[in-house]
Amino acid sequence: MFGRLFTMRRALNLVLVLPLLFAACGPSPEQQTADREEIETLLEEYLPVLGRAYAERNALLIEDWAAPKEVARVHQRIEELTNAGSVLEPVFQQVTVEDTQIWNNSNAFVTTVETWDVERFRAGTQQSMGRQMGQTNRVKYQLKRGDGGGWRVLYRTIQE
Repeated sequence: MFGRLFTMRRALNLVLVLPLLFAACGPSPEQQTADREEIETLLEEYLPVLGRAYAERNALLIEDWAAPKEVARVHQRIEELTNAGSVLEPVFQQVTVEDTQIWNNSNAFVTTVETWDVERFRAGTQQSMGRQMGQTNRVKYQLKRGDGGGWRVLYRTIQE
């Protein structure tokens, strides 16, 4: 009976101590701050180039900031717009990072509010099909830390 009690007590101690050990193994507050600043800088660099990629219909412009899968997704969206007879010319204005969650020091989930001036043109012309100045979107990102240590955009989606 005492052996079973001892085993249960040991299991309880393990359950109580393990979360503390895992919490202590996470990144330091300084590293978390540095990661958040690096992610904000990445987005401030990436978003104007993303706008240019749509305007110039060239998804390869974002290769330095985005993973191949995201480059392919943007390329597909540009093709869809072109096939529909239109070209987007988004001009990035501002980004505010609302939330950043970093997991395992290599994955990040980020929520932003972005402001864009967006104009749509008929493909092959400069005939405007509509303009929306100061368009605000809530956007979700999944980022991955690359082999070189920097963050890359894996996925970007505008929330409805």
